[in-house]
Parts: sequence; C-alpha cells; structure tokens
Amino acid sequence: MLVSALVIFSVEGDSFNSFFDAVYWATVSLTTVGYGDIYPVTTAGRVITMISSMFGIAVVALPAGIITARYLEALTEEKNNKAKNTNP
Repeated sequence: MLVSALVIFSVEGDSFNSFFDAVYWATVSLTTVGYGDIYPVTTAGRVITMISSMFGIAVVALPAGIITARYLEALTEEKNNKAKNTNP
C-alpha cells in the first residue's frame, strides 16, 4: 500500500494534498472499498490505479481462495477419516 501511495503521490501530486491522502487512496482502492472521494485524474494515474488494483487482487484475493479451498479439503478429509474409524 505504501509503495502504491508513493507512486501515485509522485505522479498525481495535484490530486492529493498530502502523502496521507495518497495512503488513504491506496488503502481504499486496494481493499476494494472505493469511496471515490479521492481519485487520480491523469491517464498515468489511472494506469497506476489499475496496476495497483490488479496487484492487490493477486496478493490478497487469490491466495485467500487457495487457502480456503485447502482448509475445506482438510476438513473433508478429517470428516471422512472419523467416519471410517467409527464404522468397523
């Protein structure tokens, strides 16, 4: 988030009053809350926003799905093992 904030603040200096505003934008954008009160206005800023959003999805959403799938698989295996052990 801080890297995205630093990059967008460097490119979109006029759109963000302070670095804190850029950090706020990065937090809201990368967590997909998207209030829309602060946003980039230049083409370069919008491209950075798209790249940051894709990176946020790749780092958070995809691993969360993989971890959840493996967790459910482990629970199913445990349930099947218990069923096998209780039925002789």
